[in-house]
Amino acid sequence: MSTPNPLLVAAVPTLVQGLTDLKQAITTILTGDPAQIGLRVAPAIAILDGQLTLLLPELLKSEQPVLAAQATSGLDGLIAKLNALAATAKPA
Repeated sequence: MSTPNPLLVAAVPTLVQGLTDLKQAITTILTGDPAQIGLRVAPAIAILDGQLTLLLPELLKSEQPVLAAQATSGLDGLIAKLNALAATAKPA
């Protein structure tokens, strides 16, 4: 089994909430008198837009530590490779 992407793992709670909000919007649009579906679309989408907008800070907060760790570990690896290259290139 492959290792899951750490960014995806960090985003799971936010993604689940976003999908739950989408499900609620669809349910709101499709529940009730079929003749009024058109009247329910705009308010449901407006509410969904607000809910998804409110999820963005949480998503950023959950993914920021993962991104920071990946960036610094990648730089550490590059520094180690450059130091090794410099050590082998030193004149005797």
